[in-house]
Order: sequence, then structure tokens, then C-alpha cells
Amino acid sequence: MAMFVNTNVSALNAQRNLSDVTSRLNTSFERLSSGSRINSARDDSAGLQISDRLSTQITGLNQATQNANDGIAIAQIAEGALGEITSNVQRMRQLAVQGGNTLLSSADRTALGEEFEKLLNVNDGIAGRAAFGDQKLLDGTGPSKGFKIHTGAFEDQVDTVTTGNGTLKGLIAKSLDSVFNSPASNVDLNAITAATVSDYGAIGELAGAVAAITTLTVANAMATMFGIAANVTASELANKQSLTFNMSRIADIIGKTADFSAVGEQTVELQSMLSAAGLSFATGTLASADQQAVIRQYATDKLLSALSDVVSGAGSIRATLGAEQNGLSSTIRANQSAIVNVSDARSRITDTDFATETAELTRNQIIQQASNSILAQANQLPNAALSLLR
Repeated sequence: MAMFVNTNVSALNAQRNLSDVTSRLNTSFERLSSGSRINSARDDSAGLQISDRLSTQITGLNQATQNANDGIAIAQIAEGALGEITSNVQRMRQLAVQGGNTLLSSADRTALGEEFEKLLNVNDGIAGRAAFGDQKLLDGTGPSKGFKIHTGAFEDQVDTVTTGNGTLKGLIAKSLDSVFNSPASNVDLNAITAATVSDYGAIGELAGAVAAITTLTVANAMATMFGIAANVTASELANKQSLTFNMSRIADIIGKTADFSAVGEQTVELQSMLSAAGLSFATGTLASADQQAVIRQYATDKLLSALSDVVSGAGSIRATLGAEQNGLSSTIRANQSAIVNVSDARSRITDTDFATETAELTRNQIIQQASNSILAQANQLPNAALSLLR
């Protein structure tokens, strides 16, 4: 075998192997100290790309879960306000039942009317104050199709929280939907007569009640109560944006004293009730005590029917909110499960397996020590050439 002094191949091989094992040791140190198997793209370029996509999904799911919790908070705020509104309407209905007694004095009826009107105003105040931050929830200014809540990590994964309109305007106006939302409808307030009150839901019934205890026609009663022109068209009334409420006029249904100086437009139902009691009179004449009792009963029945519709309207919104809360809670649970599973998948790609890595570290440390020893011996080989020169 040839012997060289200028080129020590054994030492070069030992240096190469020592460099390789030192690089592997550095990689092991990095993985063990960081806990990550992939610390740069060179460690696993394909794995890095996959893990980045999984990280995107996890980040999106975490934020989506927070969004869903915000949606639940919105629904809870709205539902809490509607619960109080419902309690007030139940009290208003109780007052209406009490107001059906003809034996109440003028002072008694005035007190009932004042409390009734106060509750009407309080309800609108509650609806106006219900908010999530600066976003009003029940005053009718929110989106008609509900608040969109992004509850998924990717596009088009959206849920809806529908808070509705909790004002008196919104709750009563729901009764207009079946009347005015039909494309074939050409109805306007001038077409509303005593014979067609029942065709206009809660609003028509309230107008009939007001007309029964005043000198107003049904159309004018409706215009007075809701602050709209008597000739408003179906399309204008269908959007319900122009509706307002004359709280005093509604409260008059129970608060007005029984000694009516004149009788307003008689509805078909009122005429039937009067006839059944053996009573009749012409519009504008003074009502007798018996006639006043029938009128009071009619107005009370119509008010109770309208308030029942309001309770049902509030209950319908609350039921929707409850269903949406359950849906969002389910979405949160699904997101949390997905976060766990996707995190597990990412962990298998990016996290350091300490059992494997420590075994690799020990192996490389032994190889490094052996390489150092061999390199030291290889560096002594050229000394053998000196023995030939002696």
C-alpha cells in the first residue's frame, strides 16, 4: 500500500464524518430545545407547507369560535330585553282585562290608562337600549335578515342571529305581513271599513277598538293611531317604515271614561253584539249605559286580541333566538373538536418526538466521540514515513 504525506485521506474521511455527525447533532439540539421537528423549510419543505395550511385552519377556527360566542351574546342580550318586554305586555294585557269592567270609576280608568301608556313607552325604551356595543339590536335599525356571524375557518361558513324588531311598532306591524305583502294586494287605508276590520290583523282590530269609543271612522282611527296618511298605499304600508304609534290613543281604549258623548263607526261585529243584546243606535247619538257596556266589551276584546298578537310576536322572536343560540353552541362544539383534531394532525408533522430524537442524539454523540478519536489517530499516520528516513 502506498504511503503519502501530503494527502492524508484517512484524516479527510474522519473530518468529513465528524462534520456530518456534528451537523446532525446541531439539528437534534435545535429540535430538542425548540420542541419543533421543522424549524426551517430545509428540515421538511413539504411538511412545512402542510403545517402552514393546518395552522391557518386552526387560527380561523379559534376566531370563528370567538365569533360564535359573540353571536350567542347578541342573542342573549336581545332575548333578555324581549323577556322584559313580554312581561310588560302581559301586564298591559292584565290591565286591559281589568279595564273591561264597566263598574270602574273615572279615576280608576284614568289610572289604568296612565299605567298602560307608561308600559307602552317603557317597552319601546327597552327595545331602543338593547345593544351589543354600539350596535342596536331591537330598535328596527339592524339588518332585516339578521346579523351575519362568520363561524367557520373558511369562506361562506356563516350563521345568522335574527334579533328582529322588539318595538311596539315592530311587534304589531308583523300582523300586516299577511295583508300587505301579497303582490296582488292593492289595499290602502281608505279601503278599510267597519266591515273589513278583521281582515287587517292586530292593527285593524286596534283601529276598530279606537273607532268604537270615538267619533272616528276605522280608517281615520288607524291613521291617527299610527301616524300615517289615510290614503297611504299598500306598498308604502308594507315596508312599515313610516309607522309610528300614538300611545295615548291606544291607552284610550281602556283609559277613556264610559260616558261616551258619541259613538264612532260601528263594525259588523259591534253591530252584531248590539243586536244580540237587543240594542241599536245611529252613529253620533249618545250611548246608553247598556250600549256603553257592549262597546266596552268590544273594544276590550279587540285590544286583548292585539296584545295577544304582540306576545306571540315577541315569543316568536325569542324562539328564533333560542334556536340560533343552540345552533351556535353546536357550532362552537364542532369547532373545538376540529381544533383538537387538526392540532393533533399538525403536531404529528411539526412537533419533535423526544423519544426518537434523544435516541438519535445519543447515537450521534457516540459517533462524534468515535470520529474525534479516529481523526486523532489518522493525523498520526504520516509520522510512519519518518521511520523510513532513519
